[in-house]
Amino acid sequence: MAFWSPQSDSSDPNKFGLLASPQACVGPVGFEFIMGGVAQAAAIEAAEIVADKSLLWSTIQFVNAGLLNQSIEIEVELLGGGRSISQVLVTLTADGTVLQTMSAALGGRQGTEHQFVSMPMVAAPEDCSIKTDLDHNNDQDLIAQFERRIAIEAPNEGLGAMWIRSKDALPITAGLLAITSDFMLGLHPESFRGTSLDNTFRVFSTHPTQWILCVTQMSGFRDGAAMGVTHQFAQDGHLLSVSSQTGLLPRSENRR
Repeated sequence: MAFWSPQSDSSDPNKFGLLASPQACVGPVGFEFIMGGVAQAAAIEAAEIVADKSLLWSTIQFVNAGLLNQSIEIEVELLGGGRSISQVLVTLTADGTVLQTMSAALGGRQGTEHQFVSMPMVAAPEDCSIKTDLDHNNDQDLIAQFERRIAIEAPNEGLGAMWIRSKDALPITAGLLAITSDFMLGLHPESFRGTSLDNTFRVFSTHPTQWILCVTQMSGFRDGAAMGVTHQFAQDGHLLSVSSQTGLLPRSENRR
């Protein structure tokens, strides 16, 4: 079971619980909070259980942050849909405070499959430099669960790409891809240490791969906010997911 997998509530099939473990959290010692991508991953898995379908699309609003070791309640509400698609609303709360709300569609139908977007030509992971955060010294938190390598650094074009893989060799799932997609702000020096406000996340496939290539194109910065799009690919070029995000840029004294 992954560190973001929610625990079912025996009294209500639409309710789940999640403990904000060290592996699910980021932030300096004494101020750790659950990463938004982890909250989205947990909400996705809860929705997939209730709907009994795989995720197609979700969008999450990060309202408040759950804190280290806090117990988080997850409730899934089926809003509608049909034979092919289920539409749901997922609410995450802690001690009566709303942390995140997520809308999602799950399912699909048989039809044509075609990938139009291509993975950029980059060096293999083993030939790329290791990405490290100079002040990161926590070997238990979420950052420590992944190995990251820089494939593209072109900040003037708003472009960045990073290879990432789970150190525990976790399988590719919608939940894992939601987490890795939330590394978007860290791929540009101006948005590093920014605050995610949302993440709209679409799953194209869960094609098996050891490494995931996260390719982020910043659309722009304005009024202290960053906007960008991330495509995630398997090592063989298969498209895994598409996501877009808004994040507050860090205050100037906190920038890299």
